[in-house]
Amino acid sequence: MASKKSPSAPEWQAILERIESQNRMTIEAVEVNRVTMEERFRALESHLGGRVGNLETAMKTVIGQLGTMQVRMDGLDVRMDKLDGRMDKLDGRMDKLDGRMDKLEARLEAQETVLDRRLTLIEAALERIDRESRARDASLEVALRELRVQVQQIGAEVHELRTKVQENSADIRELSARMGALSRLEERVAALEKRTA
Repeated sequence: MASKKSPSAPEWQAILERIESQNRMTIEAVEVNRVTMEERFRALESHLGGRVGNLETAMKTVIGQLGTMQVRMDGLDVRMDKLDGRMDKLDGRMDKLDGRMDKLEARLEAQETVLDRRLTLIEAALERIDRESRARDASLEVALRELRVQVQQIGAEVHELRTKVQENSADIRELSARMGALSRLEERVAALEKRTA
């Protein structure tokens, strides 16, 4: 059996040089890839760093806005408490005004009844005096003038009472308009609360 012939030293050297050459090429390729990857990592880090900075700024802005919104909400709560207090006061004033109106209407009805009775009596007296005035002397004419003055005074009192009733009615309408304005304000506040929720 023939023994295998070992390669000569130059052949081993050539193989070794080829391996070293391939290793150098591989190392150079790896180094190029490494440099490229580092550049890409640096670019990515710079890009992400800017975006992270923008995100942090945006978060600070959002936190500040949330704080502002909280302050505004606290202000709205205070305003709502004040509005509640004003509404309670208005309710109390409306109750008092209703009581005053009831009393005033009762007084007006009583006075109108009395005045109607007095006017009926005066009219009857005037008619009687008118029938008898042709036969009466100057003193009866003076009495007739006095009665007419009383009628005018009573008419003025009736007119004054009606004017007071109209003024009170105007006050009630004004209060009703204010109540409506407050109701609309409450609706706007409720809408703001929903928007800020």
